[in-house]
Order: sequence, then structure tokens, then C-alpha cells
Amino acid sequence: MNTHVSRIKIGVTPVTAAGCPFSLSCAGEALAHDPDLGVWPVQTSILLGRFRAVGEVMACALRRGQQGGIRADLLPGFTPNFLILMDGQQRLCLAGRITLARLVWCNPVASDAEARHVVQQACQLRAQAMVALDRDAPAEAQALRFRAAALDGRLVDPLWRETAATLLRQPLAA
Repeated sequence: MNTHVSRIKIGVTPVTAAGCPFSLSCAGEALAHDPDLGVWPVQTSILLGRFRAVGEVMACALRRGQQGGIRADLLPGFTPNFLILMDGQQRLCLAGRITLARLVWCNPVASDAEARHVVQQACQLRAQAMVALDRDAPAEAQALRFRAAALDGRLVDPLWRETAATLLRQPLAA
């Protein structure tokens, strides 16, 4: 099987992860191509950069989350969906959904019980997406996968939940 998915790093500053404890990635769907099987979507992410402070990574996310912030011509076949902020231990700090107008931050879950409920909802949406694909409804399937990803964006690491909620109340997050 001959599949091809491109991974492109954009705007990565050549510094070590130890010097820059925060990273910003863009998650979305790329198209995989196979001469026998055709084309299908593949979930992928692209590292956009590493940052020394949470304020820097949030400011960059806000710029990248605006219309034209992620240039589609540089990423043929890639549909950006989310911007993901992680710390040096790869813990989810915050996520934002890319819309036509701007970046919309995902509200972090407040408790483990809420996180379990969100995981169940996301699993149900992904199951519905599989059914939609079986019915040959790829646009519906993609919309369902993106809704599930929006729920996943709420699954901020427990160590970051309170900080993330506080950051979202500050003017920089608007």
C-alpha cells in the first residue's frame, strides 16, 4: 500500500524543548492517497513553534487562529481544526477551535467526573462519524469528528485546569 501524508513544520524556532517549555501545534485532517483505496482523511498535527512563556504561546495562538493565520497554500490537503498548547511534559494546557472569524478557546473541564462525561460524548460522536462514513456521507463524518475534537479540547490536564480557566478570563484570551 502506497500512502502519503505530509508533516510540515512551520515557524519552528531552533531551540530545545528544555529552553522552551510550551509548544503550539495545529491539529486537523490531511488527505491520505492510495492508488487502490482512494483518498481518506487522516488525523494529524503540525508543530507551529516552541515558546518560553504561556503568554507568548497564547498570543501566537490568537494570531494563528485568525483568518489566514495558517496558510492553506503551504499545507495542501490539510484542514486545520484546533490549536493545541502543551507544556514541556506534553500535558494539554489549553486548546482552541479555529473558526472563520477567530480562535475560540475550549472551556476546560472542571473535574474528573466532567472529564469522563466529555470522553463518553466524544466517543459517541466518533462512532456516529464512522456510521456516516459507512453511509458515504464524508462531510457529515468530518463535522462529527470535528465536534468530537472540540470536546477533546476541553480535556485539559488536571494540573492545568485552574490555570487555564484563569487565563481564559484575562483580556489576552479574548
